[in-house]
Amino acid sequence: MDANGQDPGHLSRRERTRIQHRDEISSAATNLFARYGYEGTSMQMIADQAEISVGKLYLHFEGKEDIYRRVVEYHSGEIRKRSDEAIDPSMSPIDKIRSRTNAVIDYVDENDAFVRFYVSEMEGAGKGCCHMDESEHTMHMAEFTDLIREAIEKQDIPDEDPELLTAMIQGAGHAMMALIAEKGDMPFRTVAEYVDRMILRPLEERKRGEKRKEGRG
Repeated sequence: MDANGQDPGHLSRRERTRIQHRDEISSAATNLFARYGYEGTSMQMIADQAEISVGKLYLHFEGKEDIYRRVVEYHSGEIRKRSDEAIDPSMSPIDKIRSRTNAVIDYVDENDAFVRFYVSEMEGAGKGCCHMDESEHTMHMAEFTDLIREAIEKQDIPDEDPELLTAMIQGAGHAMMALIAEKGDMPFRTVAEYVDRMILRPLEERKRGEKRKEGRG
């Protein structure tokens, strides 16, 4: 910051305006994709919703797929931000997993309509533009595996293969989200509740049982 409290590297007014317009277009497109689907949404509809001309729309995006990618990247970024902010260094590894899971589900519930549509698209046609970036997915899985490994080292859960446990938990969570999106009458909160009640708590209880047995020995 300089003496006037301004960031020397701040964006120009033109760039701020450009970003604002892209955000407004993305917001309009999000609502339309959630309501009409990818195929059912046209560039004209997005332009009308954003209250700009189709010509100006193409000044900001190459086409509908480009807009869709921007929308998905935005939500992926927000989910990452929420999950990172949910972590407290004082938490146990398992509680960090719980906290991250709850933070993600809270965000998903706040954006229920779009997420239901997005999950359905992934399970259906599976457009490449709609998927989370592979490097982001790999990083997320690695971080989750590290927490599982730490929980094993701290003897909070049994000594199992951390990568297999990660695959089981993540796989179950994704499958449940797909089913909930399809059913349409169940909150995504159910995913966090099931993961905790059916996987995390039983693992903790099993480890406590192992410790009790070792104590008697």
